[in-house]
Amino acid sequence: MRSILSSVGAVAVCLVAGSAFANSTGITGRSGKQNGLSCTASGCHGGGSSTPTVTLEGPTALTAGQTGQYSLIITGGPGVKAGMNVAVDGATLTAGAGSKVVAGELTHVLGKAFTDGAARFDFSLVAPATNGTYKVFAAGNSVNDNKSETGDAHANATLEVVVTGGSDPAPIKEDDGGGCSAATSGAPAVLIAVFAALASRRRRQSRQG
Repeated sequence: MRSILSSVGAVAVCLVAGSAFANSTGITGRSGKQNGLSCTASGCHGGGSSTPTVTLEGPTALTAGQTGQYSLIITGGPGVKAGMNVAVDGATLTAGAGSKVVAGELTHVLGKAFTDGAARFDFSLVAPATNGTYKVFAAGNSVNDNKSETGDAHANATLEVVVTGGSDPAPIKEDDGGGCSAATSGAPAVLIAVFAALASRRRRQSRQG
């Protein structure tokens, strides 16, 4: 199995308010797949006293080429509107209602209003042709919609999807100790042996003469 993993940090999506109001129609690169990018570090969205819960729901096993249905669900936090960013290496994402595909990632079209305490973004994932474990990264933001960066909060989630029934990944070639590097590293020992043999031969010839 090949594991396609990336580092997960405290990363979120700059979503629907404040100085980042231009991002109310979505932004990518904040799913958690890219390390070190967060709304707090970017100077937008923070200060909320209650952190939301972000979950990914959907199948954790697919066959190559199969389409799985998934949902990103945001609960808690300020809970007025929500936005999101979803990314995965190697698989294809398809947007559902309220989201769009930008540069291979998913983000919201507009901030989605909470209903019964939750905001839900549905999407689909097409499994690649290569077997392996693929990680879905998601960031969700829960905001108070006060058109300011204050009082908002975010959280992240991941989900691993195991793909089978396709082709196995190419094996990683290991150094077998041969090739030019081995020949080069062995050259000094060969030269020493040659010089020793020549010296011994000269000594014999000297004694015979």
